[in-house]
Amino acid sequence: MAPRIILIGPMGSGKSTIGKSLANKLSLEFRDTDSVIEQRENKSVSQIFIEDGEAAFRAIEREVLHQELKASDTVLALGGGAPISTEAQSALTATSSHVVYLDISLANVAPRIGFNRDRPLLLNNPRGQWQTLMEARRPIYEAIADTVVDVNKRSQSEIVAQILEVLA
Repeated sequence: MAPRIILIGPMGSGKSTIGKSLANKLSLEFRDTDSVIEQRENKSVSQIFIEDGEAAFRAIEREVLHQELKASDTVLALGGGAPISTEAQSALTATSSHVVYLDISLANVAPRIGFNRDRPLLLNNPRGQWQTLMEARRPIYEAIADTVVDVNKRSQSEIVAQILEVLA
C-alpha cells in the first residue's frame, strides 16, 4: 500500500492546489503532510517552528510522512523540507508511488508566497533564503522524482494534464 502520487517541491510550487485537482480527477483522497501536522499538533506549522524549533518540527514531519506512506489510493503533497532527510529519501524511493517534483523559479514563486512572516524559513532575507534552500534541495528533489514538471507560467489545468498523461 502506498499513495498513488506524491508531490514534492518548494513552498509555493502548487503542491496543494495541483494535488487537490489531481485527486479530484482520479477520484482519490488528497492528503497534505503540513495539514496533517497542523491537525495533529493543533498548531500551525509556523507556530511549531517558532515555539518548538525546526528540529521538533522535522521529527513530527518524519513521523507523519511514514504514516502517510502507508495510505493507499491517495494523492499526497509533502511540505518543502519533508523529502530532504536521507531517511525520507530512502522511504520515498522505496515506495511504489509515482513521485512528481513541481519545479518553479524564484521569479514565479515570489508573487505566490509573497515572502511573508508565515514562512518561518524565510524570515530574514526571504528571496535569498528561498534561493539558498532551492540550491540545496533541487538535486534531492530531482533525484527522488519519477517525473519533473516545470510549473512556471503554466495553468493548473496544463500541469494536471501533463501529470495525468505521464501516469497513463
